[in-house]
Amino acid sequence: MKTPTMKTALALCAVCSLSALTLGCEKKEAPHTDDSASDAGSKQANKVANDEPDLAAAVESVSAAKALGGGAAGGPPPNGIFGPGEADKAAAKGSAAQFTLGSDGAEPRVTLGAAPKPGTKRSGSIDLATQSDPQQGAIPIQFTLSLEASKPKAEGDAGATLTQMSVKITGAKINAPGVPADLSAAVGKLKGAHVDYQIGADGAASNVHLEIPKGVDPGFRDPVQALSDLFVGLAMPFPSKPIGLGAYWMVTTRDVLMGLDVVTYRLVKVEKIEGTEVSLSVNTKRYAASPAFELEGLPPDAPKIMGEFRSQAEGKLTMNAGEALPKSAEIQSLIGAALGPAESKQRAMVQVQTRAGLTLNP
Repeated sequence: MKTPTMKTALALCAVCSLSALTLGCEKKEAPHTDDSASDAGSKQANKVANDEPDLAAAVESVSAAKALGGGAAGGPPPNGIFGPGEADKAAAKGSAAQFTLGSDGAEPRVTLGAAPKPGTKRSGSIDLATQSDPQQGAIPIQFTLSLEASKPKAEGDAGATLTQMSVKITGAKINAPGVPADLSAAVGKLKGAHVDYQIGADGAASNVHLEIPKGVDPGFRDPVQALSDLFVGLAMPFPSKPIGLGAYWMVTTRDVLMGLDVVTYRLVKVEKIEGTEVSLSVNTKRYAASPAFELEGLPPDAPKIMGEFRSQAEGKLTMNAGEALPKSAEIQSLIGAALGPAESKQRAMVQVQTRAGLTLNP
């Protein structure tokens, strides 16, 4: 049996995720903030977590808090794949981002922004490198881009406040010496691609649309998808109250990621505050909502189910108080899947490692 191609491996790159960071291709409902969390849930989250919470403990804390609040707790599955109906218990399709504040940290405190204000414009660059074969080096692509926030043409459901975001690729090149001219030209055709999405009042993204210029080689479409995942993953809810050093919170979302239905857990911590500049760490885990693995680019004889799924990422963000967009971000992710039934003795493996560095100018 043939193993998945490089294109398929890149298609698994969830953040380049981020991102996962969280990628809402699903419609979000009304925002859910820490102010509306149940007292039982908040107490449980504080009880389980500590000054240096890890992601596993935080995930368990959120599941326990939901159970105390009267909901069904869909705990994280050991093999990375939820059983039938269990993903809906953790985060239903189309639901708002779930927010659990563990601690608001120490004084002095600052307030982070929600959605960018219409009229906000940024330019910047992203260095993106993906590696699916440990015996081959990563593929480094540098994108230059522009970002703009505006009012959407149509209001959201029930008059929900939305901000329209547009990220346009203004240049693309392989960031390495000695690149063949034809390869350089193929990557350069990515100029003009753009990612459009909306951000709700809670800061979470939805209604994602990716457009790639005609004539782009199919093998270079996936890095643009990865870039899309990265930006949408950076759109996340922040606490509505001021936070200080040591603050942490959990964000749980249901996402569609490169065709895979996943539940995403992100633990965000405040690592440093210097004046108005805030440094955050973001640890991410994703779990597949089902074993289905039907992605474009798979060989005809490749298994269409997963027996195991692993997705995790670590990131560092730097942002100013009152801002919703980071000044810079560094993200590393590892995505892996074992194809075929769990009981199979031999299974095809797909694994992608990704590094992404983002800089946005004021």
